[in-house]
Amino acid sequence: MWRAVEWPGSEDLDLSADGTGVVADGLVVAAVEGQAVRMAYRIECDPDWRTRSVRIELHGEPPRRLTGDGNGTWFEDGRERADLAGCIDVDIALTPFTNTLPIHRLGLAAGESADLAIVYVQPVPRLDISRAEQRYTRTDTGYRYGSGTFRADLTVDADGLVTEYPGLWTMER
Repeated sequence: MWRAVEWPGSEDLDLSADGTGVVADGLVVAAVEGQAVRMAYRIECDPDWRTRSVRIELHGEPPRRLTGDGNGTWFEDGRERADLAGCIDVDIALTPFTNTLPIHRLGLAAGESADLAIVYVQPVPRLDISRAEQRYTRTDTGYRYGSGTFRADLTVDADGLVTEYPGLWTMER
């Protein structure tokens, strides 16, 4: 469970991983930029942490579902999303959990970096799905994350879950 720092809110996550894959079911309830948000998501990955499906439900809107082949091809409602070609990971803006996806998949050693094209989901003010460029650099205590001009030093636990996302989220123990 995480507590939001920048605005009132929290996230509850149920995460399971075994030899067949990874399933994350999350629920975020928050007040972001004056807007009440209740967002449920389900992310399914293969055993190598490559995202294969994402379902996002925002209260009051129809759910959205993306499916991927794990190699960078994505579909929504049976139609290929060519704008997302090459993306393996998904980043949902309102959850610290999705940073865990590339952290696990990449397995970077201290000092190593990786540049990624990711499926970026922005739920506020409306649900928008697009492509974004990100960079992860392994540090001694976690990861430096960057996208555009935004940078954050993420502290993670032994499972690769974000424990501190400065100014945005902190894990409740």
